[in-house]
Amino acid sequence: MITNWGYTLTGVESLADMLEYLDFDTFTGGKYAGEQERAQKEISAASAAIRNFVGWHLFPALDCELSTFMLDRRVTPVGSDLLIQLPARVVNSIASVTIGGIERTDFFCDQNGLLRVFDVGPLDRRALVVVDYNAGLPTEMMAPVQELIADRVKHALAVPEGITSEASGGVSVTYNASWINNTKATSLMGDNKELLIPYKVQGVF
Repeated sequence: MITNWGYTLTGVESLADMLEYLDFDTFTGGKYAGEQERAQKEISAASAAIRNFVGWHLFPALDCELSTFMLDRRVTPVGSDLLIQLPARVVNSIASVTIGGIERTDFFCDQNGLLRVFDVGPLDRRALVVVDYNAGLPTEMMAPVQELIADRVKHALAVPEGITSEASGGVSVTYNASWINNTKATSLMGDNKELLIPYKVQGVF
């Protein structure tokens, strides 16, 4: 599967939502039990928004492949070594590293996805760099992100779909555009983004 974030996923055709509806129902105490179809759509939208913000699939742990060239901004020669910033912040393992058609076995990768390949030597900037790795959060570490999704979906469900104003008896309420936008499941607020910063892909440093 080709992703939007500059790498491919092996063995999957699509990404699952990061929160199951039953878990959302638990988070919200069954308050939105009658809106399962809409809630599921909003869960999918929030999952996609979070993945796009952090710049990688985040969950679950999957086999990935980065295939790029030396001139990629994520690839930086440092002396005789090569730094490669993998598009992930939770790298579980590295299966193989091939540079310029030669498999390299002398490397180190931290969990934040910064891979250092030792003693590579000079290479043409058009040389192909291929890294096969596994990355992604396990289910037991997903609670903070799932709570964030549940919160965004809850806000989205708080406004009847497509309605910008309501009237009851002699009282009418009109929702302003800014407030409506803030209730969208895809609208990540400042505190949401702060929570997600540890998962956001960083540049080479």
